Parts: sequence; C-alpha cells; structure tokens
Amino acid sequence: MMNRAFSALDSVWMPQPRAALRSALGWYGRRLWRRQLSLRVSAIGFGVALARICSATEPSPSQIQFFENRIRPILAENCYKCHSQQAEKIKGGLLLDTRDGVLKGGDSGPAIVPGDPEKSLLIKAVRYSDADLQMPPKGKKLSDESIQYLVNWVKMGAPDPRTGALAQGTWTNASKHWAWQPLKKPVVPEVKDSDWAKTPVDNFILAKLDEKGLKPNPPADKRTLIRRATFDLIGLPPTTEEVDAFLKDESPDAFAKVVDRLLASPHYGERWGRHWLDVARYSDTKGQFRRQREDGNYPFAWTYRDYVIRSFNEDKPYNIFIVEQLAADKIPGTANNLSNLCALGFLTVGDRFMGMQNDIINDRIDVVTKGFLGLTVTCARCHDHKFDPIPTRDYYSFHGIFASCTEPQFEPVILKKVGGPEYADYYKQRMELENEKTALEEKIPQLRRSRDRQGIQQLQRSLRQNAAAVSRLESSHPGAPPRAMVLEDVSRPHDSPVFIRGDAGHKGQVVPRRFLEVLSGQYRPAFTNGSGRLELAWAIVNPKNPITPRVMINRIWLHHFGEGFVSTPDDLGTMSEPPSHPELLDYLASRFEEEGWSIKKMHRLIMLSSVYQESSDNNPRFAQVDPNNRLLWRANIRRLEFEILRDSLLAIGGSLDLNFHGRPVDLDHEPYPTCRSIYGTVDRANVPDELINFDFANPDLPTGRRHETTVPQQALFLMNSPLVVEQAKKLVALSPFASCKDDTARIQFLYERIYQRPARPDEVSLGIDFLSQTPETAEPRASGKPVRQVSTADEQNPPRRFAQQYRRMEGDGFKKRQPLKPWEEYAHALLQANETSFVN
Repeated sequence: MMNRAFSALDSVWMPQPRAALRSALGWYGRRLWRRQLSLRVSAIGFGVALARICSATEPSPSQIQFFENRIRPILAENCYKCHSQQAEKIKGGLLLDTRDGVLKGGDSGPAIVPGDPEKSLLIKAVRYSDADLQMPPKGKKLSDESIQYLVNWVKMGAPDPRTGALAQGTWTNASKHWAWQPLKKPVVPEVKDSDWAKTPVDNFILAKLDEKGLKPNPPADKRTLIRRATFDLIGLPPTTEEVDAFLKDESPDAFAKVVDRLLASPHYGERWGRHWLDVARYSDTKGQFRRQREDGNYPFAWTYRDYVIRSFNEDKPYNIFIVEQLAADKIPGTANNLSNLCALGFLTVGDRFMGMQNDIINDRIDVVTKGFLGLTVTCARCHDHKFDPIPTRDYYSFHGIFASCTEPQFEPVILKKVGGPEYADYYKQRMELENEKTALEEKIPQLRRSRDRQGIQQLQRSLRQNAAAVSRLESSHPGAPPRAMVLEDVSRPHDSPVFIRGDAGHKGQVVPRRFLEVLSGQYRPAFTNGSGRLELAWAIVNPKNPITPRVMINRIWLHHFGEGFVSTPDDLGTMSEPPSHPELLDYLASRFEEEGWSIKKMHRLIMLSSVYQESSDNNPRFAQVDPNNRLLWRANIRRLEFEILRDSLLAIGGSLDLNFHGRPVDLDHEPYPTCRSIYGTVDRANVPDELINFDFANPDLPTGRRHETTVPQQALFLMNSPLVVEQAKKLVALSPFASCKDDTARIQFLYERIYQRPARPDEVSLGIDFLSQTPETAEPRASGKPVRQVSTADEQNPPRRFAQQYRRMEGDGFKKRQPLKPWEEYAHALLQANETSFVN
C-alpha cells in the first residue's frame, strides 16, 4: 500500500507536462474540477438514478426537515386553496396535500417525476414556461427562490413524509414516549466482573454486554489512549513530550492526570465550542439577504463564537448557558458583564430569509427546540405535528415569543475602546462613511421628485457599497469596538394567532405565549415577562423538564464514542430509535443535574471508565451479534473532522498559531493563515469546497451530528493542497529532524511526530527503500516573464481556462512550485495515510 502511495506521489511531483497538469488542477482548479466535473457528472447522472430509487424509501431526517421547512410552506400557502382535501373545488383533479396525491397527479398526469425536474409538470407550471400551464395562476408566480427549492426537492427524489392524516388518538400513546417521562436516577446494576468496572458507567455497559453473552475488549495501549483523549478534548495530537511523560507515569491515576490537564487547557473550549456552533448554525454571513438594502455579512458574529469558547473553558453550568443564550439581556448580572450579551447570537446568527420575518422566527424556534429539547417543533408550523404530540397552537405560542422581539438598529458595544492610534483611525474612517451615507440619503427626496430612475438606482448601489464598507471596517479593523448581536423585547409584547395551514394571511385563534404542553402538562401559565424569553429559558432548564439533560448527555456521549445513545441527537421524538442504554442515559442525566450541570465533570466520569479506554480491535464473533457496536464491546474508530485534521497538520508541521483570535479570518486563500480552524470565516452562502467535501455542518440548520461520506476529493485534498505540502516541507525542516543521526532515526521521528508511535521494522524498511530509489528532483527553471492572471472571462469559461493553464504550464510564464525532495515526499506520503485522519 505504501509503495503504491509512493508511486502515485512520484507521478504527481515529477516535472512532466501531464503530471504538471494534474498538479495544477489540484492547486488552481479545485473549484471547477470538483464543482463543474464531479458535481455535474455525479448529480446529473448517478444522482438522478439514485434519487429515483430513494423516492421509494422512507425519507431521511434531513430530507424531512428540508420538506417541512422549505416545501410544505410553499405548497400550503400557494397550492392548497385549489389542490387539497379542504379546497371547495379540487381543480384539475390534482391533490398536493399528500405524497400519494403528488405522485398520482391530476388530469394532466403525475405532478412530478422524482429525480427529474425537467420532466415534472409541477416544475414546468411554477416556472411559467408554458402559457397554458401556470401555477399559481393569474400572474402570481412564485419567487425564484421558492422555485429553486421545489427543483432541489424533486432532484433529491421528492422526499415527502405526508402519508395521510394521522388520527389524533395516536398522540395518546406518543405522550408515553420515553424521552418525556420524569427523570429518575436508576440504581447502578451489579455485575460479575466488578474489577473491570472503574466507574458506574461501566456497570451499565457491562450489564448489557452480559445479556448478549459479549465481553468488552482489553484496554488500549497508552499511546492510543493519550492520542484518543487529546483529540477528543482539545482537537490536537499530543506532543512527543506529553506522550513520553504519560508512558513514564506508572501511577494508578496517570490517565486521570492527562484528562485533568486537557480539561484545563484553553484549547478545550475551541474543540467543544465547535461542536456547539454546529448546533447553533453559526455563520459569519446572513445567507439570503436583501441585496438592495443591506450588506450580507455579520460583522460581530465572532463575538458569539468567542462567548461559546469562553463558556466551555469556564465550565459554565449548562443550565446558565441555556438561559444566557435565550435571555442574557434579562439577567441582572449581565449589567456587570456585558460580554454575556454575546450569548444572544444563538438566536440572531441564523439565515435572514430575504427579511421575511415569519421565516426568521421559524428558524429561531427550530434552533431552540432542536438544540435544547431535541424536538422538531417547526413541523407544526402548518399543521399539528404528525408524530409527536405538538399541536400547531404550541408552535404559535413560541411564535408569539419571538414575534415580540426585535433587533436594535445598532448592536451594543461590549468593550469600549477609547484612545490609541488604532481607535482613532477606526473612528476617522467610520465618521467618513457615516457622512457619506448621510449625504447620499439627502439626495433621495430630490431624485424621487424628479423621477430619475437611473439616478435612484445609482444611489442605491452607492448606499449598498457604503454599507459593505462599514461592515468590512467593523469586522476587520483592530480598533473597532466589539459588539453583541442581541435581541430586545418590543415595547408591547403580543400573542400570535395560529396561521391556518401556515398562511400568514389566514389567521385563526390567538394563542398565549407559553411552554410546550407535552413537557409541562395541563398547567401552563402564560408568559407575561416581556416577550417571555426568560420564562421560556427557565421552563427549558426546569428540573421537572426531563428532556433537556437527556439531550445534552446524548450529545456529549456522541462526541466521545462516535455514536449517541440515540443516533439522532436533534430529534428524540417518537420517530427516533430507542436509546441503546436507556438506564445509563437517565443515570448520567440525573447526575448531570445533581453535579451542577457541569459538562467537564461528565467528561471526566465518562473518560475514566473502562469502556472509554477499550481497544478498537475487531472480534468477528461479537461483530455478528452486534455489528454496529451499539453495545460498545470495543472502541469505535472515528474520522477527524476537517477543522481538526487541518489543525493537526499545522501542529505536526510546527506552524499552528495557538493564540486566540477574535475577528474571523479567510482560510481558503494563500497565504494560508495558521490559526485554528474555528476562527475561520463561515460563509453561509458560499461554504468552501474543502469544508463541503469533508462533511462540514450545514450552517443553515442546527446540526448535532455531521454526516460522514468518503469521496475522492478528500484524498485529493491531502495529495494536492499546498497547505498540506507546505507542512511536509516544514516537518523535515524542523531542527530535531535535522539532528537525527541516521535515516532510521529520521523515520522514527516522523512516525512519532505524525502518529505518536514508533515505526515498525517493516515500515522502516519500506521508508529506507523508497528513499534509496527516489532521486533528487531538478530545480525548476527561473523565468523573468510575468505570470498571466486568470481573467473573469476565463473564470466563466472552464474549457478556455484549463486550456490556457495548460499552455502556461509548458511555457516559461507558468508559476512553478518548488518540487519536493525525497524526504519531503516521504513525509507528505505519511501525512496522507489513514492513520493521520482517523483515531482508534
């Protein structure tokens, strides 16, 4: 395997025209190579066929969420009046309020062809491409955005959870669902092998294994254990010195010392803060915004990100963490610590949905209920929830809470900066921009009176440019005072009416602002303290509410073992699988509350258990009984997320900047910053290809668990990325490498540095054999000719762009990179191995 890797590297880096083309595609054509070729071929060819197959299966949770948030509101608002069972007259024989109705179609045939929008009559109708087939009729064409949602839905196979009306009687049984039952601390079970059980966690695990006739794996070796723990808690590989110290420590609490050291590290918050930012759908941009009126950036989203990191490092009690993110402005102590106002970014960093307030409110309900309660409450926006006992009136109780809030015109300053050259320069630039804005706005009345449409359009462009300049200044200038993205209660909070079928123009009964019935019972006092955000927060963390601690414990367990007790961390409702260890889940949730909602104490309890310290060795007989390892008879091998992989590569190469950063930085362009990846800009509308290829969390939705895929682009990134290649060069330029006495010692150094283990004899032999057969590469020719820049026309014409790149490669004008030397090639090969990207 290693020889094949070396051969591949040899062909990539040897200075031949074909190899140079392949390298150039890796360096300069990443976007077009992946998007234009891979996405077109895969999505149009294989994807359509797959979508047709998938259309016959049950939709996945993410597909259901897409349907409920994007598709059902479009159908309910625009189609049900004429094409549903409630319609006075069903037009064209077409029903769009059930899955079967959509697939069956009407008098003209099936409404959709799953996987093929171009052959779907519904798509043809909403596009208005046929004068005789237009929906909605009478010129009420859907927005381009809504049409694209429908197209995307059909492309993915038209997943549709609507299987007909469910009888309300099913809610009687649903109310007995395990997740909503009172939390009781189970008795720790007795086990036969009491020596194996180090903590109560082990008793529960071993009891389940005994039931199936299984036994836990032996403990992992100390090198594996410290590597696992270090990646789990701080997202970085352990240093050679840390590994050596652990190996030499023979005391019984040696591993406990490692865990305590890692929990005290400031990098712990960076690792676990990123997990929470996935749930909070964090982004530095607005996504869908009104381009004519506002800038698309969030200049101060980073203050929420830093609040999250700080809260995890301080081990802020989780219940307080929740209250601050919903109502920090309502807590008296915030007046003495204005930085806590940044917590409200949890509600405000979501998509802006072109300024459509009801969609913004829906997004905030979604992140609150999924993030803290593990419930899909937004499924009740247009109708009673089909599976969980959540009526539409409960959704609009929450709607009233967030409809009674507003964002101030100017975010409050959380840290005043007075004096100093940086602040003076910032203040000067900001005043110039404000004066420019005032001057532009003063021209508006005159232009409107003269009906100068061209002048008005130019003025609007100038105002947008001014807003963009202000945003850039606030987000990048070191003298700009940090601000918090907050919510405030309106002067007159109000309840919301139920929107019949989700239609804001068809209002029903007004419902009071209050908590969910399924979690609070019949006695539900209305919220009267302003909008009700603070009362909502206290209801969520109320000890009588059993689901909140269960949800968080499930999230913690997921990130330690790669799989939660419940595999859908954002949905613990009736459609979720039963927990693998319900008694252990309740034991940990009860203890979580008893110990002051301390997340760090939960880490320590879990990590000091024998089950956490198991080896990942396979056992064929046990794998037949429990193929998915739900009973945890072994440790799961887990792949590193992209951010942790990138940080690890920088750390291995000695390049990682461990300082804490505030404002976001662009990680996608050279020269590549060396800060930790959590400080990189997250652009909701344009997530970088590398993040997408490595399954980055969708910033549009709360994501408690990232999907995991294996695609060629992941290996190509490690092979071709200049960032990775540069780390290979820096690795062999380190002074400890240069001071090694011979090749064997150098190979051992690389293995210790990259994999935190010594190389085996066969690996040493392979390495020496490769080095002996790899000649020194000739230096590239120097050129005095300037490098031609890629024009806009080239960017828009992929064939022309690649052709010109190839011509430049053969001429002296091509910007050539330094070829790798043998030791650099060898280090680069080691960085591409699975052992770099996986933890066992």
